[in-house]
Amino acid sequence: MKDNLKSLFTEHWKYMAVNTACKLNLFDAFDNKQLSTIQIAEQLNLDKNALETLLKALVSINILEVNNGLYFLNDSSSQLTEKHPKSLKYASMVWAEEHLTAWQNLEYSIKTGKSSFNSLTGENYFDYLNKYPEKLDKYHKAMFEYARDDYATLPLKIDFNSHKSIIDVGGGYGAAISSIKATYPEINCALFDLKKVIENCNLPKIEVIEGDFFSTIPIGYDAIILSRILHDWNNEKCKVILENCFNALPKGGTLYIIENCSDLITVDLSLLSLNMLAMCESYERTLSEYKELFSKTRFIMKNTIQLNELQTIIIASKP
Repeated sequence: MKDNLKSLFTEHWKYMAVNTACKLNLFDAFDNKQLSTIQIAEQLNLDKNALETLLKALVSINILEVNNGLYFLNDSSSQLTEKHPKSLKYASMVWAEEHLTAWQNLEYSIKTGKSSFNSLTGENYFDYLNKYPEKLDKYHKAMFEYARDDYATLPLKIDFNSHKSIIDVGGGYGAAISSIKATYPEINCALFDLKKVIENCNLPKIEVIEGDFFSTIPIGYDAIILSRILHDWNNEKCKVILENCFNALPKGGTLYIIENCSDLITVDLSLLSLNMLAMCESYERTLSEYKELFSKTRFIMKNTIQLNELQTIIIASKP
């Protein structure tokens, strides 16, 4: 028990070793080959001795394999290469840097109920990202990698044939709306996000619209998708987003919200809620809390559908 407790104190070392390897493009360097420390060091211009320490650490946590002094990828590290069809390279990097800094100042959030990230930087996380194009791109690549897998079955869970048009509000690089368009090519699909986000989007057959969901949302669509948007914001901000959705939809229009409803799943979301508090002054809500937000923004909740072990699709309509 005591040894387990001691090990807990340094668990983050494992993640930081993987994170560092991804930032150095270490796993990409293998390109399906077995390589020595010297070969990798020369290819990536790294210190040989320091690299050897990192490689041994990655072997110790089963991220790399080694045989007779030659290192090679396994299934886990292969998925951390950029070319892998289900790459998690950017997903593996998003939790360091700003997130780590916010967690190091978590006591501020616990004392105040406010975002420690906001306290340290003087602005919310998304305004901060919008100032740094490279960070913004990496963030949305990471979110796409998560969403690509999570939303693969979305078109099978919902019959979208009742809609002529759907807009994905705050849809990032378009994982959700792309999945729908691939299954329902006849539906007019659009993605709506900030200018610096959509500049990096490559979504054939999907209309890409620039804007800010805190200001106004385009009209002319009979359904709106909000996928993992509301958990990034406190209740007051959520009400603004939902009110803008309400104003954009026609009478009888449908709102699809995809979120982690903490009371509808068996996965414990406590640590994720701490992260949302530190980063965004938010948390993972229950279904009843989403119902309360609906009641304050005139939406009528219809039903829920479980998307996967984490996400729930909450369906509401404009009366």
